[in-house]
Amino acid sequence: MYMDTDAIKQARSTDMIDFLAKRNSFTFKTHHGGFRCDQHPSLAVKDDRLSWYWHSKGIGGYGVFDYLTKIENMTFKNAMELLEGSSTIIQAAPQKQKAPVILKLPEKKNIAVNLYKYLCVQRGIDSNIVSTLHDEGKVYENKDGNLVFVAYDENNKPKFASVRGTHTVRGFRWDCAGSDKSYGFNMTYSQNPRCYVFESAIDAMSHTSLEIINTGDRNAWKHNNRLSLSGTSDKAIPKYLEMHPFTKELVFCLDNDEPGIEAANKLMKKYASDGFTTSIEYPIGKDYNDDLLAVTAQKRAEKSTLKHHYERGI
Repeated sequence: MYMDTDAIKQARSTDMIDFLAKRNSFTFKTHHGGFRCDQHPSLAVKDDRLSWYWHSKGIGGYGVFDYLTKIENMTFKNAMELLEGSSTIIQAAPQKQKAPVILKLPEKKNIAVNLYKYLCVQRGIDSNIVSTLHDEGKVYENKDGNLVFVAYDENNKPKFASVRGTHTVRGFRWDCAGSDKSYGFNMTYSQNPRCYVFESAIDAMSHTSLEIINTGDRNAWKHNNRLSLSGTSDKAIPKYLEMHPFTKELVFCLDNDEPGIEAANKLMKKYASDGFTTSIEYPIGKDYNDDLLAVTAQKRAEKSTLKHHYERGI
């Protein structure tokens, strides 16, 4: 016999309470978060109205198929025929609606010692950038000494938060429960139609620091806008464009590795087809923080050499 998969799916979701009431005239009362049969007190149905157990018989199962085959000794075929021929008794068990998880930002630490130590010393990011973002609540140190990067919506309400560990150079990272990845951490301070797009907030900040080094202007970075995707998915781009409609050009600055290169090329073509001016700027190293660390290391070496020459009177 051919069995329609939709019919099987519908039958498997049949409400056990409703089914047993119509088939056997059983009635149930709520009992310890589930249901107990009035006629057979040892017959229990869980609160999902699908799982059941008949204690006196030592038999349990999930759904009406198990009941018909285990309690009434029907074959699966006969059980299906019964249900297909009695569509009026089939009623889907009510699905529990999961309450949406609300984003709750991690508790903030009053004195942000690790924030500056990690970002400025270990990652080489300009302190002016860190201070600005910290003042805006876009990055802060939580009570465990780790960093929290935050993205906000149109009403300046937090919508996304990512935690990064500070106890190693390349710390762990996770997104806070309730985060909406359609909102991305961004550094937008002007009506510049160009936006640089990165995989991480650290890379966006590193790119900004490199601009300060290259221009010698500690405020020049506010003329360019930057967005972090928190990965290679472009889920945050549509919302960013909606919130910043003046954006006409996207420069993809993803990691210089296989996933980053593949994603950058895919996104460049996708948004070009949507009418945006697009291009790719790969870092020299794996990512822009690698480039920043290389530049700062070189400058320290040059400074040390100059100091050495000065002390020797060269």
